[in-house]
Amino acid sequence: MTPPDIRAFYAALGIELPGWPKLEAPVRCFAQPDAHNHADRSPSCSVNLASGAWNCHGCGARGGAYDAALAVGRAPRQAMDLLIANGLAQPRTHAPAHFPRTPATTAVKTVPFHASRPQLAVTDADVRSWADMLDADGRLIRRLILKRAWAPRIMRALQVGFDGARITIPIRDAHGQLRGILRYDAFGRRDPKMRAAVGTRLGLTPHPSTETSNHIILVEGPPDMIAARSAGLPAIAIPGTNAWHPAWAELLASRRVTIVMDCDKPGRRAASEIAASLDRSAKAVEIVDLWPDHDDGYDLTDRILGRRQARPWASNAVRPVRALLAPPPPRPKSQSSNRAIQQRGDRAR
Repeated sequence: MTPPDIRAFYAALGIELPGWPKLEAPVRCFAQPDAHNHADRSPSCSVNLASGAWNCHGCGARGGAYDAALAVGRAPRQAMDLLIANGLAQPRTHAPAHFPRTPATTAVKTVPFHASRPQLAVTDADVRSWADMLDADGRLIRRLILKRAWAPRIMRALQVGFDGARITIPIRDAHGQLRGILRYDAFGRRDPKMRAAVGTRLGLTPHPSTETSNHIILVEGPPDMIAARSAGLPAIAIPGTNAWHPAWAELLASRRVTIVMDCDKPGRRAASEIAASLDRSAKAVEIVDLWPDHDDGYDLTDRILGRRQARPWASNAVRPVRALLAPPPPRPKSQSSNRAIQQRGDRAR
């Protein structure tokens, strides 16, 4: 039998394992990348270099080497061939002639990948408990108002909560059934910022069937959605830049849709793909680039907070859509440079 070569096996799947780990190699989640913020830019999955088993600490997906092959789209026969070729499985020899012949198989017992995907462990009771915990924490609510531009009435309506470590955001289907929980670090202290509870199935949040407006603002991520709704915009969140499903286009049929993604390459690419997907079903589609000169992830929450600082208003006041989505006023570089030169001159005198 060929000695097991875990690294070669995963390389054949298009998953490059870093060279420095000796036992557990960190990689981006390849099973459910859409369940992670920014396509799991900060790796939350690990591969055991002794067995080939893998486990995503963010979304809960896990399995053996065979499951990894299925997760990236390999057919069962292809997965088995890769196991054998890289020494992770051994082909059986054919049975003696006097026994009925059976197809050649491996000695490894396999489990279909879908069996590795756990069911949602969170319940509606958990959601209510976390919502009550947040509602009772006035200090945390105030921070969310000031730092994230979230209004308490919107948080209550969406059952946003606090589990003692992270903000919790429920995902529901058209019938109001719980299909997932996102756990969000609202103040940038943990990495990754967004984690999905084990068993979460992503979707548009809130579900479009609950929004009566004929003009929908599609935004990147639930945090921007909560800030946008707090500012009076009929916003619905896409789970991430790689999370759009073409089937969701039908949920927005016959409505005007404005797509507002983050100001970076993934956000702009996703906006174009979503607009193309909506072209046949939506009444009208437009893309708003909040700041074309920026490529640093500037988002709708940044815009709302910036406009609040420039022209303060009550956190629960409704702002016109165009006022928030209009391009920012130009900031001439000469102004700041002239001011700096004048200050240096004053110090010299």
